[in-house]
Amino acid sequence: MLMVPSGDADRGLGNGQVWTTLPIWAQKSWGKWTTYGGIGYAINPIAGHCNHFFGGWLLQRELHKKLTLGGEIFCQGADSPDSQSAAVFDLGGFYNFNENLHLLFSGGYALAGERHTLGYLGLQYTW
Repeated sequence: MLMVPSGDADRGLGNGQVWTTLPIWAQKSWGKWTTYGGIGYAINPIAGHCNHFFGGWLLQRELHKKLTLGGEIFCQGADSPDSQSAAVFDLGGFYNFNENLHLLFSGGYALAGERHTLGYLGLQYTW
């Protein structure tokens, strides 16, 4: 995957250059359950950043045609010389307004490494 800059790096919105990740992911579904995860390597040649390994695993269940919930553990190596490796636990899911419009959400906490709480809320349109 290529990460293409879309924010103003001078304002702290991204790092201003293209970088890439090389993930290897696997998935298995049975009934209303799905699990997936894997490992990867991030190549970030931008000054002040480091290449690093990452990996994680998720388990989710479709509770209703419109609602899916799950949990994830994600680990990442240090991505800059002054940062630490981290392990994070998240709970989240998605709500399908219809077949094209989806609300994505998650919240979690660092279990190891740099201590922080994180959250995500997004609106996704597919076609």
